[in-house]
This record gives sequence, structure tokens and C-alpha cells, in this order.
Amino acid sequence: MNKLCKAIGGYLVELDSREEQNFVTGFMRAHDKYNAYTGGNDIRREGTFVYYNSKKPMPALKWRPGNPNNWNSNEDCVQIWWKDLNDITCSRRDKYICEISF
Repeated sequence: MNKLCKAIGGYLVELDSREEQNFVTGFMRAHDKYNAYTGGNDIRREGTFVYYNSKKPMPALKWRPGNPNNWNSNEDCVQIWWKDLNDITCSRRDKYICEISF
């Protein structure tokens, strides 16, 4: 997914604040989209979420209740699920959001 974003000059979205999270989820809902991958992941160290592109730690954002939970020891990527975040397997084929800086 991140490779596909890079191919168009961007990267998987990095939610830098709750305000940005609210903006992105509002945009998604306005277009009848309710889940999509972000650039967040804890692949290198379980429980330490960083972004693929910048390698910056993820800020305190709004997660779904009970998440992140690393269900089945196989959830290292972060998706938007409705308006909250959810950890999910990285291999699932699903929608994703690219961010492009101008």
C-alpha cells in the first residue's frame, strides 16, 4: 500500500492530531467509506506505533474500545474504522488513504 502511495508521489496518511483524524474520518463518511489503512504500524516493536514514511511516533489518537489489541498476535497495521482507529493485519486487501505534500 505504501509503495502504491509512493508511486503517485505520496505516502500512507499520517494522522498528526485528533483534529486531523476527525477531518479524515469526516471526509471518508461523506463519501460512504468507513474503513481504510493509515501509515501507522507497530511492526518493529509491538505496542509502539510509528508511521511508515516519517518514522515518527503516532500521537495519542482515538482508538476503538479494546484496541489496539494485537488479536491473534497478527495485527501490526492501523486502519480507520468508522471514526476510530483499529489495529489490523497488514496483509488484508482493503482501502487505504494516501497523503501528498505540496
